[in-house]
Amino acid sequence: MRLKKIYDSIAFRISFSIATVIAATTFAIGYLILGEEKRTLELELHKKGGILAHLISHHITEPILYEEKHEIFSMLKSSMMDDESLVVYAEVYNNERELIVSAYKDAASRNITLQPVNFEELINEIIVREDSSLDIYHISLPIISENPGPIGYLRLGITKKFLFATLARIKEKLLLFSGSVIFLGIMLGLWMARKILRPILILNKGVKRVGEGEVGVEIPLIGEGEIKELAKSFNMMSKKLKDLIHEIKAAQDNLIRTEKLYAVGEFSAGVAHEIKNPLTSIKMLMQTLEQKKQPMSSRDFTIIEGEINRIDTIVKEFLAFARPKKIEKTEVNINELLEEVITLTRPKMKQSRIELEKDFSSQIPVIKGNIDGLKQVFLNVVLNAIQAIEEGGTVRIKTGVNEKEAVILIKDDGMGIPEKNLKSIFDPFFTTKKEGTGMGLALAYNIISDHSGKLDIESKQGIGTTVKVALPL
Repeated sequence: MRLKKIYDSIAFRISFSIATVIAATTFAIGYLILGEEKRTLELELHKKGGILAHLISHHITEPILYEEKHEIFSMLKSSMMDDESLVVYAEVYNNERELIVSAYKDAASRNITLQPVNFEELINEIIVREDSSLDIYHISLPIISENPGPIGYLRLGITKKFLFATLARIKEKLLLFSGSVIFLGIMLGLWMARKILRPILILNKGVKRVGEGEVGVEIPLIGEGEIKELAKSFNMMSKKLKDLIHEIKAAQDNLIRTEKLYAVGEFSAGVAHEIKNPLTSIKMLMQTLEQKKQPMSSRDFTIIEGEINRIDTIVKEFLAFARPKKIEKTEVNINELLEEVITLTRPKMKQSRIELEKDFSSQIPVIKGNIDGLKQVFLNVVLNAIQAIEEGGTVRIKTGVNEKEAVILIKDDGMGIPEKNLKSIFDPFFTTKKEGTGMGLALAYNIISDHSGKLDIESKQGIGTTVKVALPL
């Protein structure tokens, strides 16, 4: 990971590009120089070979005229005695084109396979041919005397060994020079990259610090031209961003205070409205009894007790929502918990002739959660599904798991929720039921949020409703 980060950095890429250009340029120049040196040395070797061939032909002219083969052999052999001699073999032919004398520098030279001499080409000129299979040049020329004219032919083999040795020394020097140039070029490239990129790297660190929340940070104004202007612009932006965030935070704090006051007002109005109805019923009953001068009957007591219980329920739900107690989390088996909910609601389903379809995944693991809180959520959702079906429908409960969450789907084919009401279903005291308090889904939403989960509802009027609960594994 660290190597990839280095490879992806601009500094590495610029340094590598500079080093590559320098290396490619140096090797290209070295290759051209080596090629030119090779051509120069080959021309020089041709010239030396030609001079040596003319010199030998001049010295053996008289022995050929007198057919002194031993003298010819001695002269040819003497031209090969020195270790630095270029000649590796020599052949002398008479005017009738017959080989009369041949000499070799060493045993290896005797094994050289030679092509026949093309005497037709040797008319007052020297012929130099390169052997493609051997590291030698074949030099052929006519031996000419002043009075009789051509008296024979000479063929020499000139070795390239010294040419290759010279080229090897030149190559070593070029490699040493190229290595030095590349090393210095890389050092210079790194220095240039560091000098050019240092302001950018400092700017990058400044941007990271701002991204991590350290607004108002300033970076030193180094570099020249556009880079310096960029640093100035960054400092101005950072300062403005800090001021803007302070303004946003102040506005946010003010908004939160306003929202709290609004929420308190909404809650107060909701509680007052919900409590007012049972209190009104009790008050009207008491006034009727007083006007008629009648004592309270058992039926009157039952009505009053029911209305007081209703007030108690409203207050408890309000307190549970507005001041939730800290929940203790234990291991919860979702499938077993849903089975308990089904056991509690099955009589209600049978009464309304509602079919139950369940599809529980065996792969769903045990999660951390509050059993009572989750049971309250699922019980509330299943009861809502039952109430949404007038009669003779189906409730489907399915559990599953993905990479990060346990997913519970509760579907019904009831009347559905009107689209205009969907955005308000989690609001406290919002209800479309005559006997509802409007706190069930609001409490359910809070409980699932306390579990770091998600509660979503999709519904289409006349088709049904799907409630999706996702809890982290």
